[in-house]
Amino acid sequence: MTCPQCRCDATQADKFCRECGTRLIAPTAAEKRRAALQQAGAIAREGGRAAVQGARLAKKGLGTQRGRSVAACAAIGAAAGTVVPVIGTGFGAVVGAAAGFFRKL
Repeated sequence: MTCPQCRCDATQADKFCRECGTRLIAPTAAEKRRAALQQAGAIAREGGRAAVQGARLAKKGLGTQRGRSVAACAAIGAAAGTVVPVIGTGFGAVVGAAAGFFRKL
């Protein structure tokens, strides 16, 4: 929580700003929702950037034998992760990719 007057940091328990003495008002439910939506939007944008970067790296990596091996093993690991829920898709893909990377060609 920040002071609306001086933008100083304040805790939820503070009723008045420690710097300027302004009465602090707790955020309303609408303000909390707006902040949560802004944070979710920022996370989604960052995820989109990561996906684009991953696609660039994948395109570059598929030009080599090792890159194709890693991609194939990651796909197999992801498929195994969806079939065996204990493993999980993402974990299966990571383990599969590691297996493909360290596999002797």
